[in-house]
Amino acid sequence: MSGQFMVLNEMTRDEVRELAPQMTLVLPTAATEQHGPHLPLKTDCAIGEAIARRAAELAADDSKPDGLETGRPTADKKGPAVCLAPLVPFGNSQHHLIYSALSLRTETYMAVLHDLLDCAVKAGFRRIFVLNAHGGNDECVRLAGRDLVLRPEAVAAGVAFAACSYWTVAQGAAREAGVGKFGNFPGHAGNFETSLMMALAPDLVRHDRFPKDAGHPAPINYAGLTPPGLLVQKSGDWQRVGGYTEAPLLANEEDGRRFIELIAVEVAKAIVAFHRATAG
Repeated sequence: MSGQFMVLNEMTRDEVRELAPQMTLVLPTAATEQHGPHLPLKTDCAIGEAIARRAAELAADDSKPDGLETGRPTADKKGPAVCLAPLVPFGNSQHHLIYSALSLRTETYMAVLHDLLDCAVKAGFRRIFVLNAHGGNDECVRLAGRDLVLRPEAVAAGVAFAACSYWTVAQGAAREAGVGKFGNFPGHAGNFETSLMMALAPDLVRHDRFPKDAGHPAPINYAGLTPPGLLVQKSGDWQRVGGYTEAPLLANEEDGRRFIELIAVEVAKAIVAFHRATAG
């Protein structure tokens, strides 16, 4: 079985039982949290859902769109069979509670991930790919996967797990495509995310509420003040900067559409690479 795209919530229990062992389950995770004065709380959910669906479709597409090439030769010319799970809309957003968010504490979010991954294994899935769309979740999804594959039932079933945030796998391609002109990538409620929301849900973008402060100070981890790879957390940093990384003065719908497709292609490559690396 290969080259098939299905949506978990649209399958029957018998279809899941029959098809799950041959499919890669893509589980998107996001957050419900403030995104400045101009974007809705569903921003991460809208972006994560759109990228996950498009990437899953591309990965399962037999025709292989231009550019979807992992560089690894294989006799299997078809994409993997991919099943898209519902997006998890709540994440670890404690740092945004100063404004508004529906957040899970770290230990709660980890428990939610563990439960969902355990359920996926019990349902018969043997390859699980978590695609994250919120920065506060990144470390958690990776740790949850590490825990999963060490459990006796997962070992017995030969479960394989992969996780990434969409911007990590798309960073190189996005840089080559000119994302640098936007400032922070992906940032938070800045030029990049605002462009994507202008493409995905233009009616939800409050143009009359766009912050105008061109000299807006970014949070420490976005401001280029620390060496690459060093994570710094400081109390009150998000409140100090107003809850967004930069004013979206360069945001536009055309670039938003372009970057959604570019990122989806890179995520699809990652799904295909995961499938091939764990085949057999």
